[in-house]
Amino acid sequence: MKVTLLYKVYRALRRGWKRMTPEAQQAVRTFVASQKTAHGYMNAGGHEDAYYDQFGRVLEAVFSPRRLVHTRIDLTVQESRHRDSVYGRFFDFLAGDGCPQTSDLFPHTSSAVCCVLAMQHQTGRMPDATYVEWLRQRQDETGGFYASEVAPVPDLLTTAVALFTLRLIGVEVRDATSFVQAHWWEGGGFVPTLLDDYSDVEYVFYGLLALGSQK
Repeated sequence: MKVTLLYKVYRALRRGWKRMTPEAQQAVRTFVASQKTAHGYMNAGGHEDAYYDQFGRVLEAVFSPRRLVHTRIDLTVQESRHRDSVYGRFFDFLAGDGCPQTSDLFPHTSSAVCCVLAMQHQTGRMPDATYVEWLRQRQDETGGFYASEVAPVPDLLTTAVALFTLRLIGVEVRDATSFVQAHWWEGGGFVPTLLDDYSDVEYVFYGLLALGSQK
């Protein structure tokens, strides 16, 4: 049976989790637990948000694999503003809601290029070499990836998705371990960029994905 792309993401998250020290793991568990209410997970602003529930549920399964059989890993983007984006459609694809044609996913950003490459790979097509090279050019000397050609700094979300995608298609890039570690937050999460001083369950997800998408 073909392994779904979503399960490959889960395996990368588990690898990232196992690479953390016991102390760091405990800090992450504590932080993620602090973001959960009786009804779901909170966003960075401290408000319950169904979008963040998705990341929280997956993280629960990453921390305790036995929960996986009782957890429906569903990263389908529920908010309309996300669903209309290339990134939102990629999450639909991850969740198994079919494979959109890549011809209408014109890649303006690194995440969009990752969407196209991952979908090409998962459906048995050769990754577009032009997109691969464009994405590789977005990697900074620190190991992080820029979201676009004009982004001022590399960010954790883009780095995680790019590292996962490039490993998926068998392309080697500069190690980004130091970059990810620099984004570790004392409160037990990961910050979006070095210009930020907050975290949430979404960026815990990206931190683990980035750690687990390297050799």
